[in-house]
Amino acid sequence: MRIYYDGYHEGVWFRDLHPRLADAELKPFPAASQQSAGLAAVLAYDRPDIVLTESDDTPLLSLERTIEVPSGHNVGQRFARLAAAARAGVPAVYFGPYSAYKHGGVTRGPRYMNLRLFHAIDATMRVEGAPITTIRWPTDDDFEIIHGPTKDVRLREYLRLFFDLLDRGGVGGAREGLLTSEFEEQQEIERQAFIDREVRQPEQYDGPPPSVVIGHPNDIPALRGIELPTRETVVYGVGMRYIRSDPYTGMAILYAYLYCGGMENRSRTLILRFPEISMALWDVAARSTRRKDVRLFREVADGILFADGFRAKRDL
Repeated sequence: MRIYYDGYHEGVWFRDLHPRLADAELKPFPAASQQSAGLAAVLAYDRPDIVLTESDDTPLLSLERTIEVPSGHNVGQRFARLAAAARAGVPAVYFGPYSAYKHGGVTRGPRYMNLRLFHAIDATMRVEGAPITTIRWPTDDDFEIIHGPTKDVRLREYLRLFFDLLDRGGVGGAREGLLTSEFEEQQEIERQAFIDREVRQPEQYDGPPPSVVIGHPNDIPALRGIELPTRETVVYGVGMRYIRSDPYTGMAILYAYLYCGGMENRSRTLILRFPEISMALWDVAARSTRRKDVRLFREVADGILFADGFRAKRDL
């Protein structure tokens, strides 16, 4: 087996979580030209922290770990990595806190998960049929992150289940087994307990945020006169003043699954609105063939409404 890592210390940490990984080869993610087709699919949108593969680079598992709470608009910053794994049919794990204490500044204090991440993960699993398991990074009574081996207890349990399912049914068996496993059910129960006990007004996440408008194009002033392929449209207002990726590309992919039915066969059109970006500024950025932000905006958007005009996907 091989453990591909974004940071060496993360690779070493992951290798120590299960005996089956003790002899796995540790390698940094290769350049795009050196990636197998399977690995390239998992890395299509961004690099996760860990990808476990067979010795022939067939992907087995993708893992994202963070001690940052995905609150507010940053909820989508890592979502693209989970979505890429799901599209490739590879089980994925999100390992991070649901609440934690932010130190410093006027906004210091406990921060809580933006529940749209959970909703989008559930939608992605329905669309792609691949498991995305959320495992809560534990915190103490003061919302401080717990470090040390105790934080990994449930991740070790997950890996025991994963390898058992893999041995019995291969990648497909692991995928199907995880979806219906008691372990997955337990994580969903914990998610709901977090919502019930810690989140104020969880119903606020049932609909779109202020940056997203959903409706018929004729009822959205900025879209009047633009022909679109679906009766309903999702408009995501991106507030960047220069073209960049995080967290906007991840948020766009999150909204594609949460409100549009995914990246293909959409029930709604997804339009990105760039009120501070001109078409000329976009054209300058789009000349580069290496820009992740341009590539992902092109892939996720059915069209972009710039400060000075609209372009459909084919013209981006």
